[in-house]
Amino acid sequence: MDFSKKLKINIQSSAALNQIVSHETLRIRAACSRVANELEQDLFIWNFPEGLVKSTDGGQELFDECDGADSVLEWLLDQSRESSRKPFILLLEDFHHYLTPDNPALINRLRAFAIAVATRKVSGCAVVLSQPISLLPPELEKDTQVLEMPLPSIDDLKKIMLQAKQRYAIDDRDYQESPNLLEAALGLSTSEAQLAFSKAALEFKRLTESEIPFIVKEKEQVIRKSGHLEYFHPKLTLDDIGGLDNLKSWLKRRREAFTADAREFGLETPRGVLLLGLPGTGKSLAAKAVASAWQLPLLRLDMGKIYGGIVGQSEANMRSALQMAEALSPSILWVDEIEKALAGMQSSGSTDGGTTARVLGSFLTWMQEKEKPVFVVATANHIAQLPPELLRKGRVDEIFFVDLPVQQDRKEIISIHLKRRQRLDEFSLDELDELAAASKGFTGAELEEAVKEGMFLAFDEGHQLNKDDILKAIRATMPLSQTMSEMIGNTRQWAKGRAVAASTSEPEKLDPVSNQAPKLKQEGENPFI
Repeated sequence: MDFSKKLKINIQSSAALNQIVSHETLRIRAACSRVANELEQDLFIWNFPEGLVKSTDGGQELFDECDGADSVLEWLLDQSRESSRKPFILLLEDFHHYLTPDNPALINRLRAFAIAVATRKVSGCAVVLSQPISLLPPELEKDTQVLEMPLPSIDDLKKIMLQAKQRYAIDDRDYQESPNLLEAALGLSTSEAQLAFSKAALEFKRLTESEIPFIVKEKEQVIRKSGHLEYFHPKLTLDDIGGLDNLKSWLKRRREAFTADAREFGLETPRGVLLLGLPGTGKSLAAKAVASAWQLPLLRLDMGKIYGGIVGQSEANMRSALQMAEALSPSILWVDEIEKALAGMQSSGSTDGGTTARVLGSFLTWMQEKEKPVFVVATANHIAQLPPELLRKGRVDEIFFVDLPVQQDRKEIISIHLKRRQRLDEFSLDELDELAAASKGFTGAELEEAVKEGMFLAFDEGHQLNKDDILKAIRATMPLSQTMSEMIGNTRQWAKGRAVAASTSEPEKLDPVSNQAPKLKQEGENPFI
């Protein structure tokens, strides 16, 4: 439903107090003006610098100085009792600064006004509180309707872009209302979009698709400033991932699901995917490659930065991050190592007042109920720490288990890393097969490190990289498959019937762990291990 329509319904329903949480001061004024015109009411706007002004067709005119919060509420109560006055809306901007425990008289006056409206002692007047943060005294919580204004839509951005064209006298031939350019600005507030378009118009003397990289850079600063999301520019594609053929095939089939043709066909937008497996097996790489292959913005949700020390701040941070992801839709939201964020959820009530449970509960609910095309890619290393709520269908489309790469996959991974370093032509197929066989049980990350270490060895010895250098690095490495063999076996057992294998190849059996394998210090000192 349109925001102005929601506000109009509230005013018509005699909602005395309405709080709008947003930085969008100009759009809030426009929405209140639109509602006032439709209901044939007067609109008064008060803020501390300007006092009380009356909104007119030609702009605004000073109505009363009302230089303080006390005086404007006295005016409100006096006007509400006046039987001959015209119905009106009073917009109070940034009034939350005054609604503090040391100003009980102001809170009581607003509450008295709300009670008077509820008991029909007064009618035809309403208060709108415009503020950038969700802050409300407990005394007014039950009497206030809270609305959150969404970020500017494509139509809003068109108006802002046209304003920049007129302000900087951009010629018609250098102005292009391209859908791609407008989509690049999605997620910016009104003031941020105004600044981005103005800077582009001033620097390039045009507003066309050529300015998309510039607008995206401006948006990255905004996302980085929020601190909850991180904008990525992945360059790798799905072809840069060795193995995982089943996962790549599944992702490629859903590539066109975000198009208008898919919606006309009746397809639903994919919800997301959960990737489970050992560290270093390519889960995070898959998230980056999907964004590059689908040409969608990749946003990494940093759960550690969501939690704040102020009561209610964590929940507000999560809502803000998800709202930003939806504003940038279609987009990909990457939640790396989600089990770490979910750790402690069961004991949240006794350790942090339930904050973790509420934040993650709202995130899981959003995953299931979201309507915007935001594709969630969540990765996890430790399956035992995941709650059952996350594992059920409905929140994600599929759960994939990423196992250790088999020999053919290892050969492909080694080839990819050699090609990336312009060394692939120096190796024969037989040499690649030998390296793949020697690295049984290695993860993709361990194979990459073996190639890097081999190059260091070759450089140190003064010759070109060869097979023996990489073999030497492989034999000097103790892979995770040996130090975590029991966990791998348990994870494989758990994944049967619960998750889809990311690779169609049958997993290789792990070699028995040698008793000569080095142990951690704590393993040597603990007699029970």
